[in-house]
Amino acid sequence: MSPKKDSFTLPRFKHKYLDNWRFLSELLLAVLVLLVVFLVAAELDLSGTLYSWSQRVDHLFDLDDLLLSVLLVGPLYLVFFAYRRLVEIRTLVEQANTDVLTGILNRRYVMEVLAREVRRSHRYHRELSVILFDIDHFKQINDQFGHPAGDRVLKSFASLAAGRIRDLDLLARTGGEEFMVVATETGGMGAMELAERLRSAVESTNFGIDQVVTASFGVSQLRPGESFGSLMQRADERLYRAKRDGRNRVEGPGANQPRP
Repeated sequence: MSPKKDSFTLPRFKHKYLDNWRFLSELLLAVLVLLVVFLVAAELDLSGTLYSWSQRVDHLFDLDDLLLSVLLVGPLYLVFFAYRRLVEIRTLVEQANTDVLTGILNRRYVMEVLAREVRRSHRYHRELSVILFDIDHFKQINDQFGHPAGDRVLKSFASLAAGRIRDLDLLARTGGEEFMVVATETGGMGAMELAERLRSAVESTNFGIDQVVTASFGVSQLRPGESFGSLMQRADERLYRAKRDGRNRVEGPGANQPRP
């Protein structure tokens, strides 16, 4: 079977998360150090000592210009230093939370987010669903076309999925060819519709290999009082059922019939 003709180029996308607490804690530490220096200087009367010293050396140096230079350069340097630390923190946090190959969220971070979303949904009685899915026969793709081609398929697959979910949903790579969508504010039927759109889009996309790529999906909706683990287990069982019953299908609440 020849691959479908729809194709796309891989856009660049990243999920950026900033560790604000770490930045604020460093800023607070800087303020505390400044306060300690001020108190020590006041206790030792350093201003009087410096003034006496300046009177002795003023004929050698233009201290007014030196002081003006310090007052101008000092704040500029502090602003530059703070901005550089902000960029470094953003980069480190982003690297810790994203998958290196695809640029989407990794398993560790999305599990933390999902646990928080489960608590939030129970507290405010909001809907929450999870979609687990993976690429069918991915090992065959690696074996037949090579691992570089498999990596390209994974990148394109992640890009395709990222372009078809809502801004408030979260997409993550949870394993080799395994992915997950945390569908916030979404019930089971809405998540089923999203999974079906993803399934259809994957099947109709050319991934650059001489083979049609498909995916199987398992969907579960959070039940009242349900635990994080139970929600994930039910979605995983439905994904396994989709694989067992022929692949390239969606299993979940009101699951569709097997694909021809």
